[in-house]
Amino acid sequence: MKKLIAFAALTLCLLLPQPSGAAPLSAEDKQVLKAIEAYFNGLTTLQARFLQVSNQGATAQGILSLKRPGLMRFEYDEPSPVLLVSDGTWLIFQDNELQQTTHVPLGSTPLAVLVEDPVDLTENLEVLEVARNPGVIRLLMRMRDDPEAGFIQMVFSDSPLELRQWTITDAQGVEVKVALLETRKGMELQDALFKPRDFATGKFNEK
Repeated sequence: MKKLIAFAALTLCLLLPQPSGAAPLSAEDKQVLKAIEAYFNGLTTLQARFLQVSNQGATAQGILSLKRPGLMRFEYDEPSPVLLVSDGTWLIFQDNELQQTTHVPLGSTPLAVLVEDPVDLTENLEVLEVARNPGVIRLLMRMRDDPEAGFIQMVFSDSPLELRQWTITDAQGVEVKVALLETRKGMELQDALFKPRDFATGKFNEK
């Protein structure tokens, strides 16, 4: 189970193929994107419980902490040994049980959009669809420089405008859905929270 959860976390860094081309965005679509960019750019800090479910049957929960720009932390509840942090340059995956650390360039992952400054949904991502339903907005996107790699779908409530969940489908067809619960914004978060652990001391690595 721990390996499945770890694999699910790593798929946050990968994406997969599907719908072909993107239809031109309407003026209303572009207005929605501007509103979502303004929502992200207005965030300073955020914390939420998250529930992660993959189509492989793995589930996990934990706490997401976010401090813009650049800093992000996914702390998984026990018994998962997984910790995922962003220091603004790297997305760092740690398995605290195996004491293994993996670095992935933050800009190569779709999660970078959460902590970019400023957020521009069209720079590194290609928006394929903007779907508006009563109370809900859905964006389907893919990485602009690697369109065959996969897709990310973000789901927002529209009143108030808030990120509620995202789904990433990777190149192997693994789908990972992350739902945010009990979201809070604007609290003080120390930078040390976003450091990877030094396995030798058990403390956060300040470098």
